[in-house]
Amino acid sequence: MKKHWNAFRRNEEGQVMVLFALMLVVALGMAALVIDLGWVQISKKQLQNVADAAALAGAQDLPSESEAVASALIIAKENKMKVQKNRVTNEGDTIEITTPYDGDVTKIEVVCKRKVPYFFAQIFGFADTEVTVRTVAQKKGNLKEVVGLRPWALRNQYSIEQAGIKTWVDYHYTYGMELVLKDGGGDGFQGLYRIVGYGDQNPNAADIYKKNIADGYSGKVQLGDLVIEGSGNMNVKGEIDALMKRTGDTSEDYTKATHGNSRVVFIPKIDAHTKEVLGFAAIYLKSVDTHGNITVNFLYDTTWSEVEKSKVENWGLGAVKIVE
Repeated sequence: MKKHWNAFRRNEEGQVMVLFALMLVVALGMAALVIDLGWVQISKKQLQNVADAAALAGAQDLPSESEAVASALIIAKENKMKVQKNRVTNEGDTIEITTPYDGDVTKIEVVCKRKVPYFFAQIFGFADTEVTVRTVAQKKGNLKEVVGLRPWALRNQYSIEQAGIKTWVDYHYTYGMELVLKDGGGDGFQGLYRIVGYGDQNPNAADIYKKNIADGYSGKVQLGDLVIEGSGNMNVKGEIDALMKRTGDTSEDYTKATHGNSRVVFIPKIDAHTKEVLGFAAIYLKSVDTHGNITVNFLYDTTWSEVEKSKVENWGLGAVKIVE
């Protein structure tokens, strides 16, 4: 009887050991699954952030397909995606950029794919998994505030006087048009022919004017803000020349300007009567003469219609948002 009991005990202990081993394998497998799935989710969230950033960057350059794709790729690479070209896989990373998206030139779709390696699951023969994320961004609407405005402004109207009666007429600025931004006084329609200050600035202070030319106003200017007119006509040819040549561009050809060109600056578009900021404009500084008269080419106006804005580069003045 004792022999049978001992044999039973040994058999039972053996079964317990086998069961324990099986449970240990299951527990390790579950732990591996939890850890690896957690890592996959973290990697997917990181990749989603990349897709969002790339789509928003690309949307800024719409409707230019080539520039939008290039900008999206740059941001993706800066965020540690190993991609080199659109729709080409490199070291497990793939980015697919589509614009126009769904027939809409204001939209861009970015799909990011990445092979995420498993850690513990490799014990069970699972090497990696592919995660895919997607973002659609759209350029729609305008910025409501801008930092870095230069100290000039454009009016929305100009005056015509006939038979002693002054009439104000709406004026529409078009892409590429050439105009004199500041010419030493007068009531023409080409600009606000005085220095402009922002916030609590004294626009007649030479040091403030020069700093606003060189670096732009450091504060935010919002729609509805009022600009401050200066009464002087300071000649700052040296400062403007230095700004125009900062990025090495001396061609005076606005059609060759690219992002980062120091000749492309932002100024407000204002109500001719109240001096209230109605919108923002991008202009190209073409030249400045010995008297400080500034000749510019008009590039973009946030008060244009959506159709007109969709035809040209917005230079970063168009608002973009994620829509999908």
